[in-house]
Amino acid sequence: MAGTVLIVDDEIQLVRHLEHLLRTEGYEPIGVHDGRSARKAVASYFPDVVLIDLKLPDVDGTRLLTELAEKHPSAGYIIITAFGSIKSAVEATRRGAREYLTKPFEPDELLLAVRNAMHDRLRDEEIKLLRRTGPVLSRRPQKPDAAIEEYPSEAMQAVMVQARYAAQTDSIVLLLGESGSGKDFIARHIHNRSKRSNGPFFAINCAAVAPELAESELFGHEPGSFTGARGRKRGLLELAEGGTLLLNEIGELSTPMQAKLLTFLDTRTFTRVGGETQIPVNARLIAATNKELEKEVDQGRFRSDLYYRLNVLTIKVPPLRRRMEDLPLLVQEILGQLSDEMGLQRPIEADDRALRTLSGYHWPGNIRELRNALERGVMLSDSGQINLSSLGAAGDQENWTYMVNFPQTKSIHDITRDLKRALILEALRRSRGNKQEAARSLGLSRHAFAHQMKAIGLDEDR
Repeated sequence: MAGTVLIVDDEIQLVRHLEHLLRTEGYEPIGVHDGRSARKAVASYFPDVVLIDLKLPDVDGTRLLTELAEKHPSAGYIIITAFGSIKSAVEATRRGAREYLTKPFEPDELLLAVRNAMHDRLRDEEIKLLRRTGPVLSRRPQKPDAAIEEYPSEAMQAVMVQARYAAQTDSIVLLLGESGSGKDFIARHIHNRSKRSNGPFFAINCAAVAPELAESELFGHEPGSFTGARGRKRGLLELAEGGTLLLNEIGELSTPMQAKLLTFLDTRTFTRVGGETQIPVNARLIAATNKELEKEVDQGRFRSDLYYRLNVLTIKVPPLRRRMEDLPLLVQEILGQLSDEMGLQRPIEADDRALRTLSGYHWPGNIRELRNALERGVMLSDSGQINLSSLGAAGDQENWTYMVNFPQTKSIHDITRDLKRALILEALRRSRGNKQEAARSLGLSRHAFAHQMKAIGLDEDR
């Protein structure tokens, strides 16, 4: 990964040699020979790593280290000197130096020190980014990879077959599905099962980033590239080196950004905003959208060449209403996560009546809506269990619907039975368990309602 290294040493030949050495390793070296030039270089280039000689013509190296570290604390500082001593090494470390090299040193020794300092610098940037986006990232399902294979629905089992194949390759993956259906969860699963699992995983919601900031967020910027750009910033693509970047809601990217992303996909290099250097990056891209990109292409809102570039391996994530067999397991997982987040001593559970009610709803907001309903239930529960009363208004929409797919394994009698069950559960939910009111809402007598409940296996005393 490219990075800027400032060399501050009054030995002209040594500086030239180090510039050549670092340039061959892919770094951007800047050589200066005194403290005054070093101050100007730091203010102009915001280097990632600074090599400082202890003996400079106009300032002591440790004093310069302190001064530069105060102005640019995020850089990694390395002392290089021909007058090494334990006392000076201790003092340099106390003032912020990460390494202390005594001349003459081996090229590999210097490169290792620079590489370690660069790694620490990038780690610090990742930590800052994670702190900024932490609340969003923490809401992703975080469970062992093996557990995802337990989803019983045929729809999710088919998705997981494709996800396992995607994890074995390094190709671009396009995830399609409704909002809240779990596309980011599948992206994380693919990353965790891939050879990049030890690398970083970042995600950006293209719909949530202002168009004028999107380029900087993805590709980074150089100092002074626009008003307020006081330092160098690495974009998410650069930070995802060796890992995976999820571009969520990619259909919302502006046309200029689509063009720049296409260029990156073709060349695997980019330039930061305001920069000139081509930066190579080895990061895997996963794109996700709730839009039909083919229609977006036909209507001129999405570039056809970018669509063809992204459409290598496409996985369609089913909405929750088409994988209702998974709902009990999803409820268990989400309640476990909520219990941990809220610091509960024991995981909270949903009772049978609440689970049946949740199973009878069509969830237009998918897993995101389910989580919100369960979170509300946990907050309102005072018994260690979620029940109908703690669920409150979950799924109160008047326009209740029930999705029926053409039968593949079920008979028409099974489907009719499921529909009756769903209608009765919805009527009971709306009446908050009042069977007389539920029967009236379905146009049945109390006796006929009880007969229907018995016919579909529901307890009259529920």
